[in-house]
Amino acid sequence: MRIPRRVTLNDIAGAAGVSKATVSKVLNHRGGTSDDTRQRVEAVMRELGYIAITRERAPADNRTVTVVFDDLVALYSLGVLGGLVDGAQALDVDLVTNVTASRRGTDVVLDRAWVRRLAAKGHSGLIVVTTSVDAALVAACAQYDVPLVAVDAPNLVDASVVSIGSNHWAGGMDATRHLLELGHRRIGFLGGDAAVPGLRERLAGYRESLAAAGVDFDPELVSETGMATAAAAVPAMLDLADPPTAFFVTNDGDAMSVVRAVHLAGRRVPDDVSVVGYDDTYSFVPSVTHLTTVHTPMHEIGTLAIETVIGMSEGRRPISSRLQLATNLVVRESSIAPRSR
Repeated sequence: MRIPRRVTLNDIAGAAGVSKATVSKVLNHRGGTSDDTRQRVEAVMRELGYIAITRERAPADNRTVTVVFDDLVALYSLGVLGGLVDGAQALDVDLVTNVTASRRGTDVVLDRAWVRRLAAKGHSGLIVVTTSVDAALVAACAQYDVPLVAVDAPNLVDASVVSIGSNHWAGGMDATRHLLELGHRRIGFLGGDAAVPGLRERLAGYRESLAAAGVDFDPELVSETGMATAAAAVPAMLDLADPPTAFFVTNDGDAMSVVRAVHLAGRRVPDDVSVVGYDDTYSFVPSVTHLTTVHTPMHEIGTLAIETVIGMSEGRRPISSRLQLATNLVVRESSIAPRSR
């Protein structure tokens, strides 16, 4: 038996000749619409048999957004969370935070039933941070009219999904170009993963900078075994006949591990080997050598995500389905010109 398609706010808006935002106002008992418009929208709802699953609220219309993280251990996630909280406070929005990898075994499963429960509570939207967004989740959000925003998803998401992150390609270019301008020509790339779009883009930026400087790409200087594995590749690279004089590492946690691995190999950072990280998450951590890194605007990403999902819930589409914020290089102590050999 074929299940009939559920009537959406877009259907009502089209039949009533109003915007989706106007339908939302009527459904949520908000002001800003005339009596005639309200009566027309309500008549269309009855005619089409609309079942108000997603927007049954009290007249005060307290907006709530659900946010899902893969975990809240990574400093990147905490940086994004800070922006989400500030953005929510500015918009008078309540946040409900969930994780898909709970230490107590209470993992959230992003399936159709979970999205339906979310919609039934009248939540304004869903933000998924550094968590895979599969086709089933996209379909469920569309079915129950729950606006969905993905922040730095580790997989390729459907083109219909609004995604927010930083310009990984430009960040990779800036980090590599910085080392090239210092005079390095043997630059290792550590912590990549061809399955993760952001890390793949950082590698593309690395390769573009090498090509622009006339430096040949050497696959022996590239490790793509994923995050938290960068340090393991250091000894073999340093044992090459022509070893790297610098490393570009795709996240700051790995970069700190690389610094330790270089020291364990009998070299010094930055005297013998320069290191550049990514994200600027460890700037407050006291260390012997402060890390040069690419700053990712985590706080701004979180703020933009909450503003975007609320706008979508009120019928406003973002200017683009893929929003990328600019990164910038922060030069500290871990990168200097190479010593002459």
